[in-house]
This record gives sequence, C-alpha cells and structure tokens, in this order.
Amino acid sequence: MANVFITAFRVSGWVGFHFSKTVLFSIEPCDYNYGGVTLSFIRNRSLKSTILVIIIPIIMLFVFITGLFSYLLASSQLQKNAFTSISDTVSQTQRFLNDKLTDVVTSLTILVSDSDLSDITMRTENPAYNLQTEDYLQLNRVLNRASPDRALIDSTLILYNHDRPAFYRKDDLTEQVKFSLEPYRLGQATDPISVIHWVTLHTDPFGASFNQNDSGKVVSLYNLLGKDVEHSKGIILFNIKDSFFQTILSNPAISNNGYLCLISDDGIISYKKVAGKYRIKDSELQPIILQTTQASGQITITNEYGNEMLIVYDTLRINKWKIAAVVPKDELLHNVNYIKYLILVIMFILFVIVIFFSNFLANIITKPIIQLTRKINSIEEGNLDIEFRDLSRNEIGVLNKGIRDMIHRIKQLLKQIEKEQEKKRKAELAALQFQIRPHFLYNTLYSIKHLIEMDEKKEASQMVTSLSDFFRISISKGNEIIPVSQEIEHIKHYFTIQELRYGDSFTYEIDVEPAILDFKIVKLTLQPIVENAIYHGIKNSLKKGHIRIKAFIQDDDCIIRIEDNGAGMAPEQLDQINVSLSNMNMSEDGAGFGIYNVHKRLQLNYGMKYGLSYESSSETGTVVIVTFR
Repeated sequence: MANVFITAFRVSGWVGFHFSKTVLFSIEPCDYNYGGVTLSFIRNRSLKSTILVIIIPIIMLFVFITGLFSYLLASSQLQKNAFTSISDTVSQTQRFLNDKLTDVVTSLTILVSDSDLSDITMRTENPAYNLQTEDYLQLNRVLNRASPDRALIDSTLILYNHDRPAFYRKDDLTEQVKFSLEPYRLGQATDPISVIHWVTLHTDPFGASFNQNDSGKVVSLYNLLGKDVEHSKGIILFNIKDSFFQTILSNPAISNNGYLCLISDDGIISYKKVAGKYRIKDSELQPIILQTTQASGQITITNEYGNEMLIVYDTLRINKWKIAAVVPKDELLHNVNYIKYLILVIMFILFVIVIFFSNFLANIITKPIIQLTRKINSIEEGNLDIEFRDLSRNEIGVLNKGIRDMIHRIKQLLKQIEKEQEKKRKAELAALQFQIRPHFLYNTLYSIKHLIEMDEKKEASQMVTSLSDFFRISISKGNEIIPVSQEIEHIKHYFTIQELRYGDSFTYEIDVEPAILDFKIVKLTLQPIVENAIYHGIKNSLKKGHIRIKAFIQDDDCIIRIEDNGAGMAPEQLDQINVSLSNMNMSEDGAGFGIYNVHKRLQLNYGMKYGLSYESSSETGTVVIVTFR
C-alpha cells in the first residue's frame, strides 16, 4: 500500500487538504514471461477482461479437445460397430444358409442310397421290363421321402435310366417328363471331385406347367447316378425355391443402398434394388470375390461411379459359394457424420454456456473490486466521506474492511493535523508579528532620538503621539487579521511618522475602492513595504519621492499596489527578490527580513498562490503587488 502525504493549509478561515500522492494502493501488473514471450497485453486490461481473456480460451480449448477426442472415439467405435454388425449379419446369414442347404444335401444323400429306388433302378436295367403298378407306388413313396421341407424344396426330379422318362414331382403332383442328362454331365465334369453339384438361380423348364403364376426361378442341386460321368445313367435333382433365397437375402437391413448377394462360379444371386451408382457390376464383383484366398474377410472396391464400396464376405461350407454384403462407405459412415454434427452443435452450445458462465463468474469476482475502485477514485478526488458496506469474509471483504479502517484513520489524522497546523500557524504568525514590531520600533525610536537631539521637541512629541496611535491600531485587541480599513488607517499614521522624519522629501497618495475596505488582511502588511519604498527607493533618488497606494478587487482576489518613483532595481536584483519569495528563502541579495516576513504571513493565511510580487526597473521606481482574498 502506497504512503499518503497530506498538507494542511488555511485560507480565509477554512482548512484544505492536499494529497501529494492520491493513489492509496496499487497493484502493479507484472510481465509474465514464458520462454521469452512477454504477455504484455494483460498489463493494460481490466481485471474482468483479463479473466475473460484467460478463462474463455482455456475452457474452449478443453471443450474442443474433449469434443475432438469424443468424435474420434465415437467415430472409431461406430465404424467398428458398423463393420461388426455387417460381419455378424453376413456370418449369421452364412450359417443359416449353410444349415438349411446341409439339410437339403442330407435329404439328397439319403435319397440316393434309398433301397426302393435302387430296386427300381436294377429292374429297369432290362430294356424289356415295363414298370408295374407296384413300381409306381414304390417310386411315389420314394418321391414323398425326397421332400423333407416343403417350405424349402420347390420340386424333385428323378431320372433312374437315361432311356426312360423322368419323374418330376411338385405340389404333391407327379408327372413323367422328357429330361436330357447331357447338360448335367457337363456340370459334373467341371467339378469331378464333388459328389453333389449346384446350379445357381435359373428357370425351371417344368415348373410353369404346374403353376402359371410361378416365377419358375430355382436353385438346383443334384447327384448323378452311376460310377462316373461316362456311365451315369440317371440323376436325382432338388430344386430349391427362389423365395427362400429372396427372403434370406432381402430381410437383413444393412443400409439404404447396401445389399446381400450369393456368388458362385456360374452367377450371382441378388434381389434388392438399389441405385445404379451404388451397385457393382456382376462381371467385376464375381472374379474379385471368387479369387480371394480367405474364407471370410472384407475388401473395398471403387465402382464405375467413383463410390467406395465395402464388401464383407463369408463362405458357405456346403458348396463353397460366397455370401457377400455390399455397402456404400458413405452410408456406412452416415452415423459417424451425424455424431460429428451433433458434437459440433454440442460444442457450440457449450461455447455459448462458457462465455455466459465466464462473464457471470467474472462479474461475481470483479463487481466488488470495481466498487472498491470507484470508491478509491472518489478518494483520489479528495472525497473521504464514503460509505463502506460489509462484504463477504473473503479476500475482497478483508480488503474492503482494511480500506474502510484506513479512511477512518486518515480522517482522524486529518483532524489532528488540522488542529496541529492551526496551532503551528498561529504560533508562527505570532512569532513573525513579534519579529516585525521591534524592527519598526527601533527605526522610529531612533528618529525620535534624532529629533530631540536637534531640539525639535514639538516634532518629537507629535511623532510619539503618532507612534502610540500606530501601536494602538497594530495591537488590534490581539487580533491578527484586521479589516483593510484599519490597515489603511494604520499606514496613514506611519506616513505621518515618516513625514516628521524626512520632512517634505516625499508625498503619498492612497486610493482605495470602498468595496475592499471590509475585507480582512494580515495586520502590519503595508508598513514594511512602505518602509522599504522610503529607505531603498526614495531616499536613494535625487528627485522628490512619491508613494501611491491603490487597493481594488480583481477576479475575486484583493489587490493592493504600492508604487514609488524611487531609484528602482536592476533586473538581476529584481529576479533575486522574486526567486527568494517563490522559494521562501531569505537572503541578503534577495528579499529582506521585512518582506520575507510579510510574504510568509500572507501565505500562511491565504495559501501558496497569494503573497507579494515585485515589478521594477532602474530610475523608474518599484511596484509591490499584495494579493490576498
């Protein structure tokens, strides 16, 4: 806390206080150096703006970092979940298809080894043998056993001898059809190791004759009867319903433009209709998937429209077909973008909340400080009558209480200083008065002695009378401050005494405005000035002297001009007097004892801007200006 220096002075009966340092306390902002960088921008900011400038960016940075990491973690998890979901869908679909098709293969295998069918095949090896009623009944039982799952199997075909008609069964109806074995022999030749052979989605040539509304699309699996391709003489064929694959491949909701497909060597089965820009050509997709060495996995392909397509695939163990999910990557990451925009919105809302909260917090912190600052500014203007309310018991409350107690103490000190200064002023003024009286008395008594020695008793008697009148007025019942009218009467008696001493060597003139007569002036102000005018001005001049006193009011100040036409002063001497009066220094070359005494008494009563000032030039005389109020 800075020191407070107080100067008390009295002007026209009132006491004023001057603060030589008006700042009661100050918190000097310091330079914050981090790695040589000076944060000087904080120095000239208010406390509130400093708090906002520091807190808001820091909190926003934390919010941004939190949002960024949240977005990265969420997007990573969403992508992982999306890939996992698609992989799970493909895997589950693969297992379901594999289980269902395994059941069909099992039924086909059982039918191939059926004893009734073997008996019929052996009997019909003789070309002359014609089927009997019992054979037809036995064959019908075989066909009934060949349809284990009516919801899955569309139709069944048995050709037990290539030169006889084939038996085709669908919807519990059986008919004999003409069937060529050659295309299926070629199919077996492409995969000679496998016993069960598959044909991808195709049209059943016999289905339309049973149901006109049927699409006729089926997936076939068959087993050739015989030792090898060349000696195969029959076939057992199951047709699986198209609706079975359609239900399985269409139901899983992968994405708006994602789809499932079955991929085999002879084609691709896919049902979902998607926009062309999100589809991969079968001729491009089939070789890529079939050439993969892993049973399951994922790859990314850019289609002809420039869209990145994610393909997640798995392999059916029963027939090595591939089931694949084809998904546009931008749709796969749609939820990631949603999360991104959601986090941006949340971050924006948090930014607004941070700004509002920071401003609110800054107001809570700085409001009592601002109130204290305003009070201190009021104190700086000289107003000590300030009310300090009790604040909370935190640091601001302690500071508020400290300033309040300090102001109370300052008021007590000011009252004490006022009393002490008043006592000091009176004592100093009285001392100056007592100093000036012997000085004048000495000169006057010396003049009376001189008149008596010259046997001029009448003049000496008159001088004694004027001297007594002079001291009667100067005593003024003990008052230090007297009206201007009394000071003028006082100086007239002094002129009378000096005329008795110097005869007609000088004349005087007194011109006083009536309005100034009632103003108060320090007694014995004019006498030392007039004495100097006589002794140092007129006495040293060869011409007859003249002293003119003029008193008037100017700009609310009282002015008394004492002019003489004496010898005057050189510029150097005039400067020395004015400087000594300005610096309150008494010296032989500057202001003498009497002038210094008058000047100091005026300033003690009226203030530092009042007192004496001199104007003079050689051979033209001197003007002394007395200023008071």
